[in-house]
Amino acid sequence: MVSKKAAKGFYRCFVFIFFMMGLFWGMASICQAADKGGAASTVGATYVGVETCATCHEKEYKEYKLSTHSRIEVKGDEANAQGCEMCHGPGSVHVDNGGGLNKPGQETILNPRKHPEVCFTCHMDKKMEFRLPYHHPVLEGRMSCADCHNLHGSDSRPWTATSMEDANEVCFKCHKDQRGPFPWEHQALRDGCTTCHKVHGAITDKMLVARDANLCLRCHIQTTFPKIGNSNHNVRLTQGTCWSTGCHTAVHGSYFDRHLRE
Repeated sequence: MVSKKAAKGFYRCFVFIFFMMGLFWGMASICQAADKGGAASTVGATYVGVETCATCHEKEYKEYKLSTHSRIEVKGDEANAQGCEMCHGPGSVHVDNGGGLNKPGQETILNPRKHPEVCFTCHMDKKMEFRLPYHHPVLEGRMSCADCHNLHGSDSRPWTATSMEDANEVCFKCHKDQRGPFPWEHQALRDGCTTCHKVHGAITDKMLVARDANLCLRCHIQTTFPKIGNSNHNVRLTQGTCWSTGCHTAVHGSYFDRHLRE
C-alpha cells in the first residue's frame, strides 16, 4: 500500500509535470505568433542608398539624421545596407513600384512597425524579455515596438528612442489612470515608471522589478527597520505586499490619503 508521504510526493511530481507542459505550450504559442509576424520578403531587391529614400521621404530622412539609429550606421565599402535600408531592407523594388501599396502580401519594403523581427535582428535581448511570463504583447502582434519608441524622431532620449518630454508619457498613452495629477503623489513617479516596472517583460506579476514588499523596500528602508516612517511594520510585512493587504493600495497616487490609500 502506498504511504501518504509517497502519495504526496507523487501528487507534487504530477502537478509539476503539468505545470511544465503548460509553460512549454505557452512558449510555443508565443514563438508561433512571432513566426507569423515575420518580416515581409524583399527577395530580388537591391540597395539604392539613403539619398534615394530622401527623395520622397524628406521629413523622415531629416529626423533620421538626428536620431540614435543614424549614429550606429555601419560605414565601409563592403557595407551595402546603409541608413534607412539597415532596417527597411533593400529598396529597389519599393522604388520601382513608386512606393508600392504595402498591403499584406504586397509589401515592397520591410516595415518594423508591422514586423518586430526587424528590430530583434539587433535587439535580441529584448526579444528574450518578451518571452518572459509577464510582458507587453509584442510577439502576439497586439503591440508594436513603434508604439513606444519613435524610431526616426530626434526628440527622444539618447539610446531609448522615447520622448524627451517625459519618460512617463510613453506609458501614459495606454495607462491613463496612472497619470494623475494626485493631491498625494507617489514621488517614485517623478523618476519614471521604470523605477518599479520593467518595460519589456519580467518574471514578476505586473512586470515589477522585484517581488512583494522587496519592491517597496528598495526605497523605503531606514536604520530603524522594521520601523518605516513612524510605524512598526514587523508583522505587516509578513502578511503580504504593501499594496495588497489593505494599506497602500493607491501606489501611483491618492486623492484621499497621504499614505497612498484609496
